[in-house]
Amino acid sequence: MTDRVPRPGPWNPLPAVWRLLTNVRWAIVLIAFLAVVGLLGVLLPQIPDGVRGDSEAVSVWLDAQREKYGILTDVIHRLGLFDVFHARWFAVSLGLLVASIIACTLNRVPSSWRSLRRPQTRLPDTYFERAQQRLSFTTPADASALEAVLRRHRYRVERLEEGQAVYLFADRFSWAQVGSFLTHLALVLFIVAAIVSELTGFSQTLFLAEGTSASVNSSGDADQMRVEVIDAVGYFSEQGQPLDYRTEMAILQEGREVKHCTASVNGPCTYEGYRFHQAAYFGFGAELQVRDLPTGSVVYRELLALADTMPGPHVAIRDGDGRLLLEEMLVLTNLVESAYGTTVAIPSDGRRIWIGAKPDSAGDDWQLVVFELGDNPDPVRLALAVGEKGRAGGLEFEFLSLSRLPATFEQGFPLPSTTDGGSATGTVLLQMENAGYGSLGGGGAHHSQYYSDCRCHEVGEAVSAPSTVDGPPTLLISGVGSDVLALVPGESSVVGDYQYTFLGQREFAGIEVKRDQSDNLIWAGAGFLLLGLGITFYVPRRRLWAKITGDRTYLAGVAGHLANFRREMAKLGAEAGSPDALKEETQDGSS
Repeated sequence: MTDRVPRPGPWNPLPAVWRLLTNVRWAIVLIAFLAVVGLLGVLLPQIPDGVRGDSEAVSVWLDAQREKYGILTDVIHRLGLFDVFHARWFAVSLGLLVASIIACTLNRVPSSWRSLRRPQTRLPDTYFERAQQRLSFTTPADASALEAVLRRHRYRVERLEEGQAVYLFADRFSWAQVGSFLTHLALVLFIVAAIVSELTGFSQTLFLAEGTSASVNSSGDADQMRVEVIDAVGYFSEQGQPLDYRTEMAILQEGREVKHCTASVNGPCTYEGYRFHQAAYFGFGAELQVRDLPTGSVVYRELLALADTMPGPHVAIRDGDGRLLLEEMLVLTNLVESAYGTTVAIPSDGRRIWIGAKPDSAGDDWQLVVFELGDNPDPVRLALAVGEKGRAGGLEFEFLSLSRLPATFEQGFPLPSTTDGGSATGTVLLQMENAGYGSLGGGGAHHSQYYSDCRCHEVGEAVSAPSTVDGPPTLLISGVGSDVLALVPGESSVVGDYQYTFLGQREFAGIEVKRDQSDNLIWAGAGFLLLGLGITFYVPRRRLWAKITGDRTYLAGVAGHLANFRREMAKLGAEAGSPDALKEETQDGSS
């Protein structure tokens, strides 16, 4: 007869995984790892949202980082440290931390439940000698008085008699044990909210001019939600500091208005879970219309953002005797050897002078470039810095100042009919002088001041200080004909069969549309966190064990670390009638 060797059963990895997830050291390692890589994600530049997913754009972005990180650039990129918060390993680490927190919490549930429902009411007598929170004093004349005092202080008391001694177990705020569970639950909710936000969150920025609308998303559904900008307003101080941006807007659904509201920086407009924030403001826009006169139809009508700039030199020209011949800000319309310029006719003798502006050799300032056209034996040839004067050809030129006009090159613009009667399109240069930007002081009236920085200004971004100009905004169109069209709002000009009308200056608003289904999780997590911390620190559970003999009463207990439980024990003893309870507490404390 031989003994059979038992065959090992199939290996079960679940106990090992559970032990790992419930290991506190493992949780600390995960938290430390996430903290370190999160710090790296803050310190290292991260791939912009508009670049992520485009391999060519990412390659260009990485080339720009090589100036700083050199040969380490590719290593950092392969490790995912340029895109930490979107890296797969970061998401896995967060998931492991969530699983660890949940496992640790669930692992404590049985013991915490037993402690809550069936606490240990009888402890060995040695506990009264070694407990950290302990006190002994003379037994009151009425040995049962301590029990009554405990009940009066809302302790739940259990009594046990053994021989000549009476044992008490008193429990107060037993429900406070849920405080730690609430804080753990809050951490889980925060992490889950981050995951939900990443997976289901929606965010899009719409850049809209007044009177235009756009779909919230690009699904192409005719019935989808649209945003229409009715009025965009930017308020600025005298020094050009932004005071407030706000946009009056309408939300449309199925072609009808479902909400009319005003969105500001700190006051978003909300509808069906979507939030519409004011994210940016841009004041240099122009609405332009082109009409075909023979047919009467409008062939072009657009709201254009003049987001580029063109130099506008302010020039004075005098003759040899110092008499002023011309002083004006020139509108530059053609490009010659990296300098934008225009031809000026001298009123006194009709001499034709080409005047332009170009950056200096350092690229920091601008130069005025002047040369004379024609066959004059003493031609004008000058290059002047801002504020500088120069003489040539019997004339004096002064470069008084330089303005920056908002401008844009518009392609596919309708041009007058060709010689064979066909229509044509081409590229024109649009510039605007006397352009106002926002309103001063929040008073609501638009001002006629020009800001030299023509970019779209995001929330919190400062704007260049204004310089005062006079007159209505004037749109200058170069490339339609031989002359520059200069139109004020409402004015039209006919070139060939086309009528060009400047309908007016318009403002643009940047509206950030967000929908984040994690909001409720975040609010719930914040509430659980505050409630759990408040319970843990301000109403901690108190458990007290007492041994009462004929001449001596011994107390030992457990309470939160912020509670001076020994002082509370002394007060309970004194209230029960012990003559030396407070004295004993003082002596024990000093020892």
